[in-house]
Amino acid sequence: KTILKWLMASAGRAFSTAVTEQLQLLPLFFKIAPVENDHSYDELKRDAKMCLSLMSQGLLYPQQVPLVLQVLKQIAKSNSWHARYTLLTYLQTMVFYNLFIFLNNEEAVNSIRWLVIKLLEDEQLEVREMAATTLGGLLQCHFLEIDNPMQTHFEQLCKMRLPKRRKRDLSTVVDTIPPADLVKRHAGVLGLSACILSSPYDVPTWMPQLLMDLSAHLNDPQPIEMTVKKTLSNFRRTHHDNWQQHKQQFTDDQLLVLTDLLVSPCYYA
Repeated sequence: KTILKWLMASAGRAFSTAVTEQLQLLPLFFKIAPVENDHSYDELKRDAKMCLSLMSQGLLYPQQVPLVLQVLKQIAKSNSWHARYTLLTYLQTMVFYNLFIFLNNEEAVNSIRWLVIKLLEDEQLEVREMAATTLGGLLQCHFLEIDNPMQTHFEQLCKMRLPKRRKRDLSTVVDTIPPADLVKRHAGVLGLSACILSSPYDVPTWMPQLLMDLSAHLNDPQPIEMTVKKTLSNFRRTHHDNWQQHKQQFTDDQLLVLTDLLVSPCYYA
């Protein structure tokens, strides 16, 4: 607790990041910090969360980047899903505060890309969803680019075969699906969702096909179905004002499918 108080005081007054020895304490802080904001947590957990927040806003020196990334990769393998979740919230802030430092280091950008995409396949739902949020933010600020290898990777994950639903006994279907298969398929859908939501005010050339790929999973088991519905809902909300212009980017067939999805009863379910 004393170390946390000292780090909070020093990090709050300095523009530079912590020294190497302080950065090596990050794995411990990630495990202590809570995921939710709850005032009922004890002082130690609240201080750990505040300390991580302050440290993520510190300006990094180029020579410190490899150490920080090494620590984050270590945390990504932690048995605690709370630590893996908190890693992503830390990563978001750290990258945005040090955007130009990272953009001058191609190896660091590739490491972060690999780390976030890997956590899309995490066994814990909350971690996968936060990884998708993180990926969307990194794409939107052009820290990462949506290239063919990324699209192909997500499309391949989406093709993970799942057992077909039985009309008479829908409640037992999810229980018969191997968890690893469902996670991989959901990771692909989350990746497509992050790409689509990273362009809230325009329709790039790659978006129509990704929307078609995403729509094919509207009847998948949960949590995939809910991810698709949320993505379509957000797409409609952000593109509604200029839809007359945006729809010119779609073919007639794509527009027919999309229009049917956005006004069908299952969209509002």
